[in-house]
Amino acid sequence: MPPFRGLIQDAFHLQNEAGVALSLTQVEGIPEIGMMVSVAGQPATIRDFGHNSTDGQVISSRSCLTGEPCSPYGGIFVEWNKNTPAPEDLCKQWVQEEDGSDV
Repeated sequence: MPPFRGLIQDAFHLQNEAGVALSLTQVEGIPEIGMMVSVAGQPATIRDFGHNSTDGQVISSRSCLTGEPCSPYGGIFVEWNKNTPAPEDLCKQWVQEEDGSDV
């Protein structure tokens, strides 16, 4: 399985949560809770992830309307140790798994 990574399509803060929810596309690999990631070059930790309505999976690769294959997509919630960047600054940036040695 390749290391986890994905392109951020949308980002938003959840009320009363220290972090940001990220909607991803072009996903490779599978995210795991507690995984250290780099988000737009900044260290973060995955605290939760969504389950897609199309099939209930964390990462899906088919369109809910047509059932045809599409770029793998999904959603994760990440927590930062420092200030979270503004959500609009994260769109079109990459999230990628880190080995933990330099995060």
